[in-house]
Amino acid sequence: MKLNKEIIISADDFGISKNASQKILELVRNRKINRVEVMVSKNITPEQIQELLNSGVKIDIHFHLKIHLLDKWQDRKEEFKEGNFKRILAFLWDYFFSRDRVGETEAEWYFQLSDFKKMFGKYPDGISSHEHIHFFPAYFKIIMEIASQNSIDFVRLGRNNYKNYNPVSLILNFLRFFDMRFYKKFESKIKTTNFFVSFDWIDNYERFLKNIPENKNIELVFHPERPEEYKFLLNLK
Repeated sequence: MKLNKEIIISADDFGISKNASQKILELVRNRKINRVEVMVSKNITPEQIQELLNSGVKIDIHFHLKIHLLDKWQDRKEEFKEGNFKRILAFLWDYFFSRDRVGETEAEWYFQLSDFKKMFGKYPDGISSHEHIHFFPAYFKIIMEIASQNSIDFVRLGRNNYKNYNPVSLILNFLRFFDMRFYKKFESKIKTTNFFVSFDWIDNYERFLKNIPENKNIELVFHPERPEEYKFLLNLK
């Protein structure tokens, strides 16, 4: 089936665990991925960094909150899953009440950006964040300023809402309304896709493709540490 739609495959959470990094590198070798989202971690090896650089894939920074301690996840065999409701509550708690308030998060993300540049020898090709926390407007302003100051020309946002009844998708659609107002100040030099969709929001892949308007591009996000998503990507033509 020939589609007049550009599907950009992004793999989230490189560096969150040994298993996640290994699965993503295997998919990179098989040319199944366009963008890799890197969570800065001392557990990423120089050999892994060089392989990513040599592969030609876009390498984005995947910002995370200070409370997301990557070391404790390194030896997990499978990704730890929480229900949507619990994740939403965690989002709100982090944003309004936790010790990772906006000012501290801004400082933390500049540290992560500096570490990324030391590791890869360059600034990232784009910006995203763990659990999409950058969609909260105060955090979105931070990433747009970081992108603008460092000539990073891609951010994960999506210009249009993806119509889906997944609770996370609905919340991001609501937040996107406010983020787009700020994004418009930068859109001449910082790109995003027409749509951003996480694979776990999709119940039928063929129907999903048919419902996307022609001549649009979509960032489709996977978490290859999940066995079912890894297998789907391996078999994707």
